[in-house]
Amino acid sequence: MRDAKSYEVVRKYPFFEGYVERFGRTSIDNDIPAMLSFFFVQGQIAAKYVRIPWDGSHLDPRVHVFWIQPSRTGKSIAWEFIGDVLKDCGIESTGYTAGTDAGLIGGVVSETVTNEHGKKEQITVQTKGMLGGQKALNFDEGSVILDPGQHSKQTVLYLQQACNPIGSNSNILEKHMSGRTISTESLASLWITTYPPKGVKDYVLTKGIFQRVLLFWSHWSMDRRMGVSMVRMEKAFTTTPKTKVDYKDIVNYFTGLEKRLLYRVLKLTDCDVMQWDEMDRDQQEELVQSCMDRMFTVDETFRAASYDVVEDFYSLLNDMEFALKDIVSSFLPAMENYSVILATHIAMMDDSWVVTGEHLDMAKDILYDLFKNLISWLEGEVEIGSKDAIKSMHRKDWMDTYQKTPPVELDKRGEGWRAKSKMIKQYQTVQQVTRGTAWNRFNKWAQHLFDTAKDGKRVYLRLKDEVV
Repeated sequence: MRDAKSYEVVRKYPFFEGYVERFGRTSIDNDIPAMLSFFFVQGQIAAKYVRIPWDGSHLDPRVHVFWIQPSRTGKSIAWEFIGDVLKDCGIESTGYTAGTDAGLIGGVVSETVTNEHGKKEQITVQTKGMLGGQKALNFDEGSVILDPGQHSKQTVLYLQQACNPIGSNSNILEKHMSGRTISTESLASLWITTYPPKGVKDYVLTKGIFQRVLLFWSHWSMDRRMGVSMVRMEKAFTTTPKTKVDYKDIVNYFTGLEKRLLYRVLKLTDCDVMQWDEMDRDQQEELVQSCMDRMFTVDETFRAASYDVVEDFYSLLNDMEFALKDIVSSFLPAMENYSVILATHIAMMDDSWVVTGEHLDMAKDILYDLFKNLISWLEGEVEIGSKDAIKSMHRKDWMDTYQKTPPVELDKRGEGWRAKSKMIKQYQTVQQVTRGTAWNRFNKWAQHLFDTAKDGKRVYLRLKDEVV
């Protein structure tokens, strides 16, 4: 994916750029997760106040993230920054690695109390689980979710339910235990990280939780690791330089946003702060849903931009193998939902209650690349089989592609050359993969097989003598 600074939403809002920069002081060269973490925090801040109406149902503003990346590349330390921001904004955050279903949704315990007659008696009390209430939940090693041997299937289903819209019946988590039913509402936002475990591709394709999160996969080459190490060593015996946005400004932005959202709800419902504070969660939710069609509105540019969102997302499936296309298309509703959610987030950054086509375009810009990155990974980056077999297979595919591409003779350079663009197109057609995946596979598996020549702007390839 591109650098964060190339996205319009980062260029337009200096505060957002400053946040990404400040994140990068903690977790180096992870600017895409930095962008996602901003929306993750903002979504949690807005969780109690914002509902986005959608034809008889609604969405909420939470953003759930699943970050797949090799170990020791900044995933864990990133939470130090995210968790600090949440804590200083008054949002509970906690970590989770393993445990029981009861630990997630709550359980029952016996307590001794004194009744009105002064006598002690035993009562049963429900405890709150990690998914209950408003909080940010960090799965620092999300591989436990991917391994049914370590984690129950029911736990994954609870996580899926927790991602369903707040205020909907599908967001209520239930478990039958000790002769009673434990139920809890979840306002939690999920931040899940993991190294790429064996079999993750098949899991991503079949488990519903991945259609409720923003999934970001990133490969780290040795050159990239070395570059980060160089940056880290440069920081030894230095003090932290002043950044464009101070840490306290980040906290002030989010706490200020929560106040604006609350007072917007109160203004639309003719309610005051004291009345709000006296309400229970169900009453607050009812109030928020009563004004959700007025909380944010859209202008005349939004609808046209929404059609572009659909067309652009579907365009990524055009050249994909049919079997994979059918599965990957199941991710499209989530991409569409998140495009509207992130557009609403960007309206918040604009301090506006009107979501525009420009807001939607900026949201799509990020999500399009995330979806393209997911497709590329599923098509080619996760391989099944031995390394030698995989290498041999890819070598054969590119040799066949070379033979089927029409040869050309370059002046003073001899015969046997093929236009690189035509080879890529030939490979794309035969393998039924996207253009981006074809280029990625060439760079990974075939580049070393060919000599390169230029004629003007066009690049040509010819098999090296030692390969022939």
